[in-house]
Amino acid sequence: MGNNQSFDTETANELYFKESAKRGLQVARAVGASILLSPVVILALPFVGAYEFSTALEEEMLTGYKVVDGMIGGLFGVIASPIAPLYCFLASMQDIFNEPTTRQHINQSYLRKAHGMLRLDVDAYNIVITGCPGTGKSSLLNALMGYKDNHTKAAAVGEVETTLEPRGYKHPILPTLHLWDMPGIGTPRHPLINYFDNYFLGAFDAILIVFDDRLMASDVEIARKAKIYDVPVFFIKNKADLAIEKKLQRMKKKTTEAWALAVSELTTEIKSSIYKSMQQFGLDTNQLYIVSANILANFVIRLQNQRFSSSERLIHEKVLITNLLNTIADRRENRTIYSDSDTSSIMYI
Repeated sequence: MGNNQSFDTETANELYFKESAKRGLQVARAVGASILLSPVVILALPFVGAYEFSTALEEEMLTGYKVVDGMIGGLFGVIASPIAPLYCFLASMQDIFNEPTTRQHINQSYLRKAHGMLRLDVDAYNIVITGCPGTGKSSLLNALMGYKDNHTKAAAVGEVETTLEPRGYKHPILPTLHLWDMPGIGTPRHPLINYFDNYFLGAFDAILIVFDDRLMASDVEIARKAKIYDVPVFFIKNKADLAIEKKLQRMKKKTTEAWALAVSELTTEIKSSIYKSMQQFGLDTNQLYIVSANILANFVIRLQNQRFSSSERLIHEKVLITNLLNTIADRRENRTIYSDSDTSSIMYI
């Protein structure tokens, strides 16, 4: 055969994007103009973490449209994602989180102890945010509530350890959702040993473990103990904006394409470090979220005010909100019993 034979150079990824775009248009037509006229955010879809083998990826691809040409190594893609479906989601969550639900099918003795120690409202939905000092735990808590760190109702933040005792914060628009700021793990005042037991982390609906550049041994131990109590764990790689900004400064560009490349580089770095560590210890890599507390705060504030700019750029901030709220709401539907004599003995009824 001759050397001038031509080949179809379309890759499987490019075909996937093309077909996804067609399906997305069909979905948009089906649901009407609300999607098409909805404000959008620019969303990077890393191939590690929350979009890995996730229906969330397919949902984003169906309703969004591609904004960066060509494939970028560490990403499934970069799309413009409409906000309208998220408004509908939050409206349904406000109904769910409007009234407390009695937790009759969890060990009542354990819950009473948690209430006595922490003043934990055991009928509310409780999320605990923990991790080593200096990882931005309090800033992440503030962001989930839609507060900047200087807000009068925000949790205190600082470069040194500022959270000395556990403290709960009621969410401003989801009345029965309480977010708990915990002291940093591994300090002389709050050593890892007995940390989980001392603060009754098994009584919470979800645990957010926050870290920066590395997954720490203490993070692994908390996650292992949470598995015994069947408490969902979300692994939060915080301060992504700082890492991305350094890369953009090196590139001397601020375009969406440059931002996408910076996110791709960060994703590749995370895969060889944090992601690898999670795999080694058998932790759920689908629950790894790459976020920035600063960007998350801006996003939640604009979501509450229903005002968005076309320059909004997100990684896992959006899917963190939806996955977190969905998980804790669904978990209350599973009736779980913890044995009084052995908290590692769990039965579903």
